[in-house]
Amino acid sequence: MTKLDYIFLDLDGPILEGKLRHYNCYKDIILVDGGTPLEINDYWEMKRNKIRRDIVLEKSQYKNSYAKFIQRWNYQIEHRKYLLFDILKPEVKEVLISWRSIANNIVLVTMRNNRNNLLWQLKKLDIFSCLDQVIACPNIDGNGSKYSKLKDISFERAIFVGDTEEDTITAAKLGIKSIAITNGLRTKEHLDADYYFDEIKDIDFHKIIPLL
Repeated sequence: MTKLDYIFLDLDGPILEGKLRHYNCYKDIILVDGGTPLEINDYWEMKRNKIRRDIVLEKSQYKNSYAKFIQRWNYQIEHRKYLLFDILKPEVKEVLISWRSIANNIVLVTMRNNRNNLLWQLKKLDIFSCLDQVIACPNIDGNGSKYSKLKDISFERAIFVGDTEEDTITAAKLGIKSIAITNGLRTKEHLDADYYFDEIKDIDFHKIIPLL
């Protein structure tokens, strides 16, 4: 089997379970500014189903402005205090090690803004050494793009593994196939991918690669 040149891989959702980080950041902002946080499962299902954040805040009886919430969120969500809530998805490290036999490069591509804290987290979780490159795409002003970071990379065979629209759209723009992880930040109904799996441990590349 010919190896892939690249596996491009998203972080939050495919590799990390971020439910507790997102919820605790949201909850802390609500409690500081005034309001009643939703229950964690209600909050997470609204997020996965792309319910607008202003609706979530309305249901939380948030006492401050939408702009203030976003300001606080962007400032807090990547603090190490909250990153400690993230945990590895099932069998992630073993999967990444196994991918060495099918890909020349495993490249993490994530919409994180704080690169120093990103690298700190990857090393703390002991997966930094499993990656050939870490690409962060800051998106504080809404202009970040994974495609803009990848479009000049040369390859013949590659695939993108992610869990959001940004990932599948990036793959389409690069002219490669995408794998959507459906147990991440979006439900399957909101994803338009070539292949779907619950978790990265379920991906069978030996069946997929011959089709690429």
